Amino acid sequence: MTNCYKNYLDDFFSTLLEYRHSTNRLNKVLKKDVEIYTKKGAVIHSSSALIVSDWSGPTDNGWELNFHTGIFKETTKDNYESEIDKILSREFCLMYSQSFEALETFLKNCLFNKQLKDEDLKNYIISLNNQENYKLSRESMPGGEKLFSILKKAGGKTFKDFSKQNNKTIKFTELWTVLSETRNSITHSSSKIKKSKLNRSKHHFAIFEYLFDSSEIEDSYLLIELDYHKFDKLIKSISEFAFQILKTLSIEEKIEWNVY
Repeated sequence: MTNCYKNYLDDFFSTLLEYRHSTNRLNKVLKKDVEIYTKKGAVIHSSSALIVSDWSGPTDNGWELNFHTGIFKETTKDNYESEIDKILSREFCLMYSQSFEALETFLKNCLFNKQLKDEDLKNYIISLNNQENYKLSRESMPGGEKLFSILKKAGGKTFKDFSKQNNKTIKFTELWTVLSETRNSITHSSSKIKKSKLNRSKHHFAIFEYLFDSSEIEDSYLLIELDYHKFDKLIKSISEFAFQILKTLSIEEKIEWNVY
């Protein structure tokens, strides 16, 4: 019997590989640039300023009048390496955020497919929404915690068993929480995350430290950071988690899970 989830996983793997492939090249190019411009005798100076105009203000015979905002950025040889590291970390974090979005898409595809042949799961998804005249469709599938709740329902005993015992000793619920909270912080808070979101348990924080780097910026906040090595490890871990989802759903449906 053909595994109905494999195409979804292939698409997900292709997306993550594209992110890893492109960021690997970006990392090599910028790291090489650092080598060039931090050598003895090398000279580099880059500066930028934000210039804007007033849309509702006067013009010079139709030509816009620009003014300096006072916002200014400068990069010199002395701070070039640290600036490149910041740029790369920001890019890796944004690519991770996109990877999490792809993981949610993979989950929605799998679970919507499963509810088509599982009336109990379908009714469970509908019950989560609490909306009058709610019509379940692929587009209306919930995300976030509700989506993960649907996964746990669909995964049944297999999900619980794999979460309790696996080669990484990572509990799936705690993993999802860390992945979700870091994604939200990267997207909405410039990679600043409250420690309280990670300190729900020692296991939560251990997962965070395994997958991400960070630095303290305030008493109650951390700055999420990534270099290429950590990003590569993160992409591999998310991919492996997605495979566990395919394996779980396949075992519950008694179809072949060893699709590779």
